[in-house]
Amino acid sequence: MGTRLDFSMVRILGEDCRAVDGGHELALTAYVAQVDGDRLVEHAAVARVTETFAGWDPQDYQRANLKLHRALAARVAELALAARREEG
Repeated sequence: MGTRLDFSMVRILGEDCRAVDGGHELALTAYVAQVDGDRLVEHAAVARVTETFAGWDPQDYQRANLKLHRALAARVAELALAARREEG
């Protein structure tokens, strides 16, 4: 049996936040479990999203972070749907 991605096990890691002109750039990466039969092999990066936001206050960051998590969740859902279609 070959390895496959199991979209029921998603990790969101790799938050990067860096200062840019006028605000910050925030990025998140989604990792999905790669399984082989009944073994968890690793988590593979499947999507990365980036958001640039103006401002320096905590609420600016929190607003952008929520938007970013929602965008990443939507992207992972799209990838999961495509994977199910490929499986038949």
